[in-house]
Amino acid sequence: MVQGIHPRVWSAFILIFLLGAVALPQEAFAGTSPAGQWVGTMRTPDDQEVDVFLNLDQQAAAWTGTLESEFLGETSVSGLKVTDTRISFTFKPEGAPFPAHFSGSYIAGDDRITGTFSLRGNSRFVKFKRVPGSETVALPAGAEPVEPARIRHDYHFGVSGRVSYWASLHVVKDENYNLNNLTAGDIAYDGTLHWFPMDGFNLFARYFRGGQKTTDNAGRLERYADIGVSADSYLKLDGFEFGIMGYLGSVMMRNSKFNPYLTFAGGKTKWELTEQGRGSTVVAIDQIPLEGNDWAFTFGLGTEYEFSQRVAMNFEWAWRYFLTGDTVKWPDPDNTWTNTHAWALSAGLTVGIF
Repeated sequence: MVQGIHPRVWSAFILIFLLGAVALPQEAFAGTSPAGQWVGTMRTPDDQEVDVFLNLDQQAAAWTGTLESEFLGETSVSGLKVTDTRISFTFKPEGAPFPAHFSGSYIAGDDRITGTFSLRGNSRFVKFKRVPGSETVALPAGAEPVEPARIRHDYHFGVSGRVSYWASLHVVKDENYNLNNLTAGDIAYDGTLHWFPMDGFNLFARYFRGGQKTTDNAGRLERYADIGVSADSYLKLDGFEFGIMGYLGSVMMRNSKFNPYLTFAGGKTKWELTEQGRGSTVVAIDQIPLEGNDWAFTFGLGTEYEFSQRVAMNFEWAWRYFLTGDTVKWPDPDNTWTNTHAWALSAGLTVGIF
């Protein structure tokens, strides 16, 4: 008897949609070409924030451009080079003794230009956002240009903290409850560092601290009383994992504050089954302690809810699979010890750093 959806079926479903989200072509997210008007904010030498407008125009194969701001005025750029992913140019504001340079990248998936202005060893980083409606795209008569999806993660790095409830998930054969099928749900915590190479995708590293309590069903516990297992026993599951998130909000719900995502992670878990709670004596079968440092995997789906440009609440439902079993150490998994499953229901906060 399997309690709940079979983990393999559920994980296959999640993986298919995750791969689909990650493999979507860039055109599915946003962006047409770098042509159009862009606005970015940068700091002047006297530490004032000013808006800088970059205008790019393409006629046949030739590109032209101008820069405009309160402290620059309007000036044409020279040496403008534009590719599918890179943009660079030189400009010399009126009255300036030396030319300045810009070198950056065009990210079609985010419809964004990022780069650095440099002048004689000094540099200023700037992110340009497209001015809505400035796309220079050939359209049928009477058609309106499609506004690019807004940028949801206006930063490259973020941190998040979550609290989770790891609900026990049991795979039971013929009503035969081994030690893994005596677990009960418990609270877990994790902290994560995210890297966003693009708006709709991030790579992350996470530390988690969790575990499973033990059932209070005396009838099921009775067969393991001789090795020290009781209702006070605890299965510690702490570890690190690395993973990916693929966001679907810009495709499915462009104007919503919700941003659904799919996720996968893998890592190592330090685990042990103890007699009287976390940190107590480790349970042993035939003098072999039930402990180890083994692989673990997570498949899940969730959503962000945007509070501000840099703060979002997140909710996630995931299947966690811990490879705690070892048929060499504990050769009768149907009656003693095998791998561990759990449903993880999580809520937390993500904050963009820079």
